[in-house]
Amino acid sequence: MGIPGLSKSLETYAVPTIIGCKVLGCQRHPPHDGERNIIVIDGPSFAYCIYHRLIREKPEWLTAVEIIPSYNEVGFGALAFLNDLESYGVIIEKIYFDGYLPPRKRSTRIERLETSLRKLFEHRQKYLDASICKKKKWDGQPQPTSVVLRSGSHTPTTFRGIPPATFIVPAILDAFCRSKYAAVCTVVPGEAEAYCAAAAKESGAIILSNDSDLFVHDLGSHGAFVYLSSAELRANNGNDEGLGGDSCQTIRLSVLRPRDIAERLGIDNLQYLAFEFHKRHSQTLPEALESAKRHQGRGHEDFQNFLRAYITEPSISQSRLFSQEALARISSHGSLLDPRTSEVICQLESTDRQTVHAYLLCLIEDPARSSAWLVSSSHRYFAYSIYKTFGNHNDQTEPSNTVIVELTRRGREFSPQDITLLSHDSVIEFALHLHRQLDEYVSQFSELDKPLVWRLYALSQVYHWYLNTSRTPPSREALARAMTGKYNPRPTWDDIHLSAQIQAVLYSLRMIKQILAYTASATNTSLNQVLRDLAVILDDLPNMAVLIPSSFELAAQISDFEIDNVLDDLAVILQKEAGSTNQDPNHGIESDEVTHDETPNLTDAPVKKRKKSKRKKAGKPRPS
Repeated sequence: MGIPGLSKSLETYAVPTIIGCKVLGCQRHPPHDGERNIIVIDGPSFAYCIYHRLIREKPEWLTAVEIIPSYNEVGFGALAFLNDLESYGVIIEKIYFDGYLPPRKRSTRIERLETSLRKLFEHRQKYLDASICKKKKWDGQPQPTSVVLRSGSHTPTTFRGIPPATFIVPAILDAFCRSKYAAVCTVVPGEAEAYCAAAAKESGAIILSNDSDLFVHDLGSHGAFVYLSSAELRANNGNDEGLGGDSCQTIRLSVLRPRDIAERLGIDNLQYLAFEFHKRHSQTLPEALESAKRHQGRGHEDFQNFLRAYITEPSISQSRLFSQEALARISSHGSLLDPRTSEVICQLESTDRQTVHAYLLCLIEDPARSSAWLVSSSHRYFAYSIYKTFGNHNDQTEPSNTVIVELTRRGREFSPQDITLLSHDSVIEFALHLHRQLDEYVSQFSELDKPLVWRLYALSQVYHWYLNTSRTPPSREALARAMTGKYNPRPTWDDIHLSAQIQAVLYSLRMIKQILAYTASATNTSLNQVLRDLAVILDDLPNMAVLIPSSFELAAQISDFEIDNVLDDLAVILQKEAGSTNQDPNHGIESDEVTHDETPNLTDAPVKKRKKSKRKKAGKPRPS
C-alpha cells in the first residue's frame, strides 16, 4: 500500500527506457533477453489510474457527482490502454487483482476508509446542496478513450473530497472477462503486488503499479517497475535518437530497477532504506541513506517485523491456512470473483475461519444518514451463508460457529457488525422467497429491458426498508428520478443517497450470484434445487457497466416507456408483498437515522401524467 517518502525520494533514479516499437521485427529496438517487452500489471493500481485519468479530462465546472466517469467509460478506457500498449509489441503477461489481504492490513484499510469518510463529510458540509457548484449544462458525453494514454493534469477541485466510484475494480474485471485479456487476468488469493513481484523475478518483467512497496520486494536481477501515474503511451520518433532513415514509433517508460538503484546508492538492497522512511516519513534521502548504511546487516527485531509486514508473503500453496483440497478449489474456481467476494470465500475456505472479516466498499452516499448498505443486509447475510451451508467442508472443521464480522459505516466511523450465519433451512427459505420475488418482477415487467427490471427490484427493496424501519419512504417523484436518471434541475443529496441504496441492493445480488456460482462449481455435491433455480434467474444479472449506469446512460435506457405506468405496477407489487409477510428482513440491524411515523403510499404525490403506454396489463388493478 506504499511507503510514504520513499517513492518521491527515488523517482529521480528512474531510467527512461524504450520498451516497445510499433515496427514489426524492428532491428533498432530489439528486446534484450526478452525482459524489456514483458509487462505484468498490478490490477487495482491500474484500475484507479484509468479512473483518475478520465476524471482529469472532464470540465471542472461539473458537480462532484457528474464528474465521475461511468463504469462503461472506465471499462473502455482500460481496454484502450492495454490495446495501445500491445500495439508497441509489448507482451502483457499477467494482470493480478487482490483476492485476499492479510490481517496485518486491517488497520491500514480501516484508516483509508475513515479518511474517505471524513472527506465525504467535509464535502457534504461544504455543499449542503449537492449541486451548487454546477454552472453550466452538460450532455454527459463520455471522454474519448485516448485520454487514458496520458498522465494528465491535476484532479479537478470539484472532485476532491468525494471517494472514487464504488465498483471500479469489478467493472474493469467485467470488461477484461469479455475481452482477449480474460486469459491473463486473475484475482489471486493474496496481494496483487506479491504476485507481480514473483512474476517479475521469474521472467524479468516490468511491473506497472503505483505501489512503492515494490522497492522492498525481491524482483530479481532484471525485475523492474514503472509508476502507472507517470506512464504515458506516446509514440517517440526514432529520428530523435539520431538513428537516421525511416522513423520508428517507440514508447519510453521511466523504469525503476531496485537492484540497480541499491548499487548506485552503495547499499546491498533497498529494504533498510525503506525501513528508515517507514520510521520517519519526513526525512531526506541523504539522512535515510546514512542511517540505512549504519544499520545495514544488523537484522534487529524492529527491522524484521517491518520485513514481515512488507515483503512477499509465502506462496499460498505453502500456506498452512488452506488444505490441499481448498487450495485446488480456490485456484480452479475463484480467479474471477470480485475481490471482496473472493476475500470472504478465501476466509471460509481457511482452516482457521471462526471469524470471517467482510469489508464493504465505500459508497458515494449522504454521510449524514444511515449507511446505504443497510437496505441490503439480509441479501448479504444470505450470500455469506451459502458456501458455509452447501460448500464442500469435508476437509475442514464443522463450520457452525463461523461468525462474519462486517465492517460498515455507522455514523461518522466504521465499526464491525457481528453476523451469525443462517441455518440450512433459513438459507433455503430465503432462496425460495428471493426467487419468487425476482421471478414476479421479470414476469410483471417483461416488456422492459432486463437492467431496468433489476433496478425496479432494487428500488422495491429500498422502499420496503424505509417502511420496515418506520421511516418516510422516498416520494413518487424521487422514485421516478431514480429510475429515469432525469434530475430537475440537478440531483440532491436525497437523490444521491437513494441511488447509493439501489446500488447496494444490486451489488448484493451480484455477491449472491458469484457465491452461488463458486459453490456450484467448487462443491462435490449438487446444490439444492431451490438454489439452482435461483442461480438460473441470477444468471441474467448484467455486468457492472449495464447494471449500474450513469444518470445520462440511464436516461437513454428508458426513453421508450412511461414511468408513470411502471410505478403504478410497482405499487401493486409492493402492496401485495407488504400484505403477504409480517417479517422484517432487516430485524436487529441498528440504525443512526431519525425515524418517522409517517409511511405514505407509493401512489401519493403523483408525478405529472404523460402519454399512456400501450402495454397490456392482463387485468392488473390500479391503486386508487
